[in-house]
Amino acid sequence: RIAQVLSRTPKASIEDMQRLQNDVVSLNAQRLVALLKPLSSRDPKKQAALSLLKGWNGEEGAASSAAALYEVWWSRHLGRGLLQAVLAPQEARLVDAPHASVLLQTLEHPSPRFGANATAKRDALLLASLGAAWTDMERLQGPDGRRWEWGKTQFSYFLHPMTPILDNASRALLNVGPFPRGGGAYTVNVSGYRPENFWHAHGPSFRMVLDVGNWDNSRAINTPGQSGNPASRHYRDLAASWSDGKYFPLLYSRAAVEKATKETIELVPAE
Repeated sequence: RIAQVLSRTPKASIEDMQRLQNDVVSLNAQRLVALLKPLSSRDPKKQAALSLLKGWNGEEGAASSAAALYEVWWSRHLGRGLLQAVLAPQEARLVDAPHASVLLQTLEHPSPRFGANATAKRDALLLASLGAAWTDMERLQGPDGRRWEWGKTQFSYFLHPMTPILDNASRALLNVGPFPRGGGAYTVNVSGYRPENFWHAHGPSFRMVLDVGNWDNSRAINTPGQSGNPASRHYRDLAASWSDGKYFPLLYSRAAVEKATKETIELVPAE
């Protein structure tokens, strides 16, 4: 995806790089949607799922209903269904999930692994797993697929290490979030999550774009805040901007830093 975007951007600006770092278009999703184009079903849930995904461009924004269905399908149903379709039961139990490249290649070229009537078996797997994902989404967000949002299911929540031993009031002071989250494990703006609860587990907490010709024009973002002191107003002051894909000026020159300074911390040795 990075190569695709840069090939259309012969001279990139700071803003172009910010957008690229926050890009949530999934090429994997686009490949799978292409396989769904010729399919149809008499089952209402399967057909509703097909209708939702067929018109989708693969952009996994937090507000996207298609992204919500796709990620639940991808992480909970499609891979497991493939393993059960092409492996013996005792073999399938030994594999947690197929590698993404193996999954996509097998579905795009089904004959080597599915055997006789490979395309029909592949299509049956796609429909069955997609129907299961639709049912799963109904349980997660209700029966109206138009109201689903990926960010209602996937979320970022920053927990302080002392959370397990704290009371509720202290937890509210120390923990930051939750925030709705877009993207997935295979987008530029990576968002790996736990499939059992869709809690964002890994991704870019820090982003930086440097202007080598004008250092004070550089940008950055970190999360959750500028201070590690929970009593500070800067403890969580960057979290919302990080979640929204925004940046702050990463100042470099002494003059620019001193002009923007809000507070100075002075460390004085004990006598």
